[in-house]
Amino acid sequence: MRGSSPTRLPSPRAGRLYVLAAALLAFGLEPLVGRLLLPQFGGGFQVWTTSLMFFQGALFLAYAYAHLLAPRLGVAHLGLVALALVQLPPGIDGGGEGLGPLLMALAGVLLPFVALTSASVVTQRWTLAAPGGPGSAYGLYAWSNAGSLGALLLYVLVVERFVPLGAQRLGWSVLYVAHLAVAVWAARELRPGREPPGRVVRPRLGVLGAWVLLAAAPSALSMAVTNLLALEAGNLPLVWVPPLAVYLGSFVVAFAEPEEGERSRVPRALRRLWPHVAFVGLFVYLGADGGGALPLVLQLLVLAVVALAAHGELYVRRPRGEGLTAFYLAIALGGWLGGAVVALLAPVAFPGLWEYPLALALLAGTMLVLRRDEAMRFVRRGPVPARVLSGLLLVLGAVLLAGDAARGPEGLEVLAARRSFYGLYRVDRWVGADGVAVRELVSGSTRHGRQREGDPAPLSYYHREGPLGDVMALHASGSVAVVGLGVGAGAAYASAARPHRFYEIDPAVEALARGFFAYLEDAGEAAEVVLGDARRRLQQEEDEGAPEHALLVVDAFTGDGIPIH
Repeated sequence: MRGSSPTRLPSPRAGRLYVLAAALLAFGLEPLVGRLLLPQFGGGFQVWTTSLMFFQGALFLAYAYAHLLAPRLGVAHLGLVALALVQLPPGIDGGGEGLGPLLMALAGVLLPFVALTSASVVTQRWTLAAPGGPGSAYGLYAWSNAGSLGALLLYVLVVERFVPLGAQRLGWSVLYVAHLAVAVWAARELRPGREPPGRVVRPRLGVLGAWVLLAAAPSALSMAVTNLLALEAGNLPLVWVPPLAVYLGSFVVAFAEPEEGERSRVPRALRRLWPHVAFVGLFVYLGADGGGALPLVLQLLVLAVVALAAHGELYVRRPRGEGLTAFYLAIALGGWLGGAVVALLAPVAFPGLWEYPLALALLAGTMLVLRRDEAMRFVRRGPVPARVLSGLLLVLGAVLLAGDAARGPEGLEVLAARRSFYGLYRVDRWVGADGVAVRELVSGSTRHGRQREGDPAPLSYYHREGPLGDVMALHASGSVAVVGLGVGAGAAYASAARPHRFYEIDPAVEALARGFFAYLEDAGEAAEVVLGDARRRLQQEEDEGAPEHALLVVDAFTGDGIPIH
């Protein structure tokens, strides 16, 4: 018709840029928030995994919005993006100890995170619904995860090292406003309309369950590996980011558009042989390594292979366009459930990092059910393939090693094992060459004090002939504040003239010190334990006008390092 203009096709560049900008900001926010949280919540290793669980829940909320509401809103989705401005600049108010205050503090960044993380699915819906749009938009999910991965690496390598926290908050807020302009431009290019209420895509229960489980297992494993690293190296962004980067990178590879004739970018051999790699990781987890950094690097490699296998299977089982939002909602739900098991259930139900083998077992069981036909073909072929035999040998070896780990080394008796919001602890007992039994408190590979049974003398770095003994010899009187309790060995120096006040953030440590070591009991009223973050308690005492301590001893550790705050 004269005067009519040809239909303008949607711009893929606009969608990619919007998705990339939103992902960069969303996953730049996560480590920034973690950095703000640590000084206010004692630096416990569970702080970061709980934060991750919160963000996974927020991601589920964002995908639920994209599934249920965003299609009906069209361009009005930009209203949510603008509404998040009320929570800028990002900040963490309050603080304290425990799960409740932590979740309340995280709620202060909920709106921006939901607005940003919904961008990927919303843009895919816009792209599919646009006139002349492509038949598939899954490639945008890979772009989103690539942006997330880039943000994490940028934060660790540049932002955290060179930009002060105040400037980080302000800069992030300015970038959010710029991202809002990109969102407006993308909406103009894609011209989304309000989709009429149509047939709700309800996947079969078995399909939905498979999506959820395939997402939950690698999510739980990534957080278990994060806990392993935090316990050994301390709780700081350099430790949090590598597992999360590996996890996101697996999405980038798995959801990239495959070459013609391929089902997935993840090699088929990797999707078949991942259990062998997983059992290697299980051997290392159970203690078959010699310590050091190499086992931690190996765990990151195991996480990469396992996550690629799971997410590759997810991609192969993806639905067509009309089921896209339900698919992403199931992935978000699985990720949230996996995170909730590690952050909420594991600290109460498990004395150790049992979520690591449980995540592997969950994925193995899910894969076995989903590929039962393939497994039966293996059985019917006659001679058992070598890779199956090697897998069975690895299973047998892991079971034997697990039994040895549960019993402990010969001559070592495990008196107690505890897990809390702040760490993993074990009390060991053995008999020395002189026939005297020794008790020791261990967290990860770090020893936090010991005592010979029936002997009040402090040992290891608390020894009277060591540096602390020299300091106490010079400080004959005056109150002493000790940050970090351990087994309470410092109480051996306490007296009426030199009272000691210990500041300990973890009630589990005090319970172990009183239940299995005698230092606090021997000191009597000369030693007092104050539960809570030492910085906050000391500040509170100062504000209340309490007398100053004559000596401050700092002996607080997270893993093998002093807490970052």
